[in-house]
Amino acid sequence: MTWLQRIVGVLALSLLSACSGIVNFEKPQVNLAGLEVLDLGLLEQKFVVSLRVTNPNDMALPIDGLKMKLDVNGQPFATGVSNQKVTLPRLGEAVVKVNVTTNLSNIWKQLKAIQSKSLAYTISGQLFVPLVPGGISFNRQGELSSLGTAVAK
Repeated sequence: MTWLQRIVGVLALSLLSACSGIVNFEKPQVNLAGLEVLDLGLLEQKFVVSLRVTNPNDMALPIDGLKMKLDVNGQPFATGVSNQKVTLPRLGEAVVKVNVTTNLSNIWKQLKAIQSKSLAYTISGQLFVPLVPGGISFNRQGELSSLGTAVAK
């Protein structure tokens, strides 16, 4: 790390800590908005996960991308990343689409585990925001009443 990068990093952290005293920043909320099948292969399956990202703050928030993990019934199911850039409007929301992949083993585990009509899920990951090293983490749990309500045809 060069001395210039260190100075820029210290200045960015100073700016963020100074702003935190002035502005009450709340983490954006991330919710599962949809899941659609992209490609079903023998060894790998691809889906598009739609995430609704809500900005509860009174200022716009630029998002440079995100990474996420989707667990179903307490088991890892799929992971993905998106480099989609979006600016969340103040007190607004945006839908971000993320391509995720899973494998036959994960799908098979879920098919064997489905005994009820509902599926518990957890989405977790990071929203990448300029000047915030490591991004802003999110974690959301929910339940789907049936797989048909989440998977678009």
